Amino acid sequence: MLQQFPAASCLANSDFQSGSLFMLLINHLFASQCSLANPNLYPPDGNSQIQDGDHFDFIVVGAGSAGSVVTNGLVNSGKWKVLVLEAGGYPSITTEIPMLFFNIELTDQIWNYQTEPSETSCVGLRNGSCHWPRGKLLGGCSSINAMLYIRGNENNYNTWENEGNEGWNYENVMKAFKENEKLVAHNLQQYDTYGKDGLLPLTNYRVNETIRDVILESVKELGYPVLEYEGLGFFESLQTIENGTRANAAKVFLGEVSKSHNLKLATNAYVQKIMIDENKKEAEGVEVKIGDKTMKVYADKEVILSAGALNSPQILMLSGVGPKQHLEDKGIKVIKDLMVGHNLQDHLTYWLYSKLSDDALKSTVIEEELFSYFSRREGEFSNVGITNINGFINTKHRSNYPDIQYTYITIRKNDLNTLNLVMELINMNKRVWDNLKLANAKNHLLLTIIVLLQPKSRGRVLLDSKDPLSSPVLRSGYLTDDGQDTETILRGIRVAEAQLKTKAFKKLNAEVLDVGIPNCTKLEFDSDDYWRCAVKNLGSTMYHPTSTCKMGPSNDPAAVVDSRLKVHGVRKLRVVDASIMPTITSGNTNAPTMMIGRRAGQMIVRDHS
Repeated sequence: MLQQFPAASCLANSDFQSGSLFMLLINHLFASQCSLANPNLYPPDGNSQIQDGDHFDFIVVGAGSAGSVVTNGLVNSGKWKVLVLEAGGYPSITTEIPMLFFNIELTDQIWNYQTEPSETSCVGLRNGSCHWPRGKLLGGCSSINAMLYIRGNENNYNTWENEGNEGWNYENVMKAFKENEKLVAHNLQQYDTYGKDGLLPLTNYRVNETIRDVILESVKELGYPVLEYEGLGFFESLQTIENGTRANAAKVFLGEVSKSHNLKLATNAYVQKIMIDENKKEAEGVEVKIGDKTMKVYADKEVILSAGALNSPQILMLSGVGPKQHLEDKGIKVIKDLMVGHNLQDHLTYWLYSKLSDDALKSTVIEEELFSYFSRREGEFSNVGITNINGFINTKHRSNYPDIQYTYITIRKNDLNTLNLVMELINMNKRVWDNLKLANAKNHLLLTIIVLLQPKSRGRVLLDSKDPLSSPVLRSGYLTDDGQDTETILRGIRVAEAQLKTKAFKKLNAEVLDVGIPNCTKLEFDSDDYWRCAVKNLGSTMYHPTSTCKMGPSNDPAAVVDSRLKVHGVRKLRVVDASIMPTITSGNTNAPTMMIGRRAGQMIVRDHS
């Protein structure tokens, strides 16, 4: 794994005289650090300047995808002093290199969360638990994800408004999406589909690999359209990558206001709770631990909670806002009884493993690829390979709205490093892991990721204790419905198998692998019951938890915030992140989360003007 180098090594560019490839590579590697992990692209860290009793107009808890965008809007208004508190630090070099996104999620730059063991899901993974990493650094999950930019579809947002959330229809949210976007992709400039005047760079690329062409040929054989951009069908998605490096939300949106005197950023700042006046039912500020000091910092106008779908409900409950019985059980005084932590939704996935012939991928020399990247920001390390190919289908063919998403990962023959990273990330059990190692020793592997887009099941986030440093209890809720979720994924698996049997894939001798799932060995491989068992045992996360602070009107008993993202019954407090989604969007959730940050910033500016 590439690590952060000392700042002094930035001066090394002129020190090497050797013309050898290795020495040139080392030279470029050291010189590239300045641009890859340059703290000057972010606001300076002011955590040593924060004093107990300090006052700001707004305090934003979390500098992730939504928090960075809402902060940008507040600071650009020019009216108020804004403090941003981030539990993590600055992104490392590893986060900046697109191909290394798997490497990040097993580092100290994440919240290393595990789900509570369940009888319905994750049963065959280590300790019966799914691994749920979340970003713990500037940019949040936009600094650790696969950089896919997917908005979701019309039905997602119109449903939000139809459930009582005024202003959240498709037409309105599209305006906010476009205001964030800066379309760089040359092949899409003739369309008005994406914004061109925003800050967030959106690029695309085409992988020069046989497997890329085979995937797109195969879906055409099955009757699915190949599109130029996001829609019902298959396409090469836009990504938040610019000049071969990750464009995380903090770099883009906080970076744009980094020189403002109205912005103060504190990293490695752990917010322990929101201070709420019990009589006024009004947020006053936050209690935050910076280093070894715990202090109180005050927000004269609002506290904005943007800590993500797992940490925002945790902080609310620690502050006395949450389900009455649960808080009392943990010894926390209840200030407002709300269904915080309920309604948890995530995109459950099943990873279908298949082997391919040598023709699927061209041979590469890692030293040459590294040199290409560090010298020109090109080559394999500048993108995420065929993971940019996404497919959205309706498995019942009854709707224009998808219920399954496909994305793909390839692992080169005998690439145990990548295989081990993927298996660690999934929390795979040893027997399946060993079987895949044997297959990978002789074959390229194709991982078809089958994503359940509109889960019926619901989970919950709870407190382990009233200790703010304890991890929250995560009940995924996967497959706790009446069986509809399992059957939808089963249909998705059958389509993926059909894809591997097309003429296009026959050229690569594609074959689905029986990975030897211990709890499913008594069932006939490839039967419906086998796949139902497989999903129960190896089904895992797409890293998209949402909806734990549901947006809804006051007459909705499950609602935590209203349509302006204000917490019901508590003044001067909003939640601005993916936790407010009433229902999860149909696709990767990072783009919608940044859209939520944009709309929230506009609402707050209007409310205080």
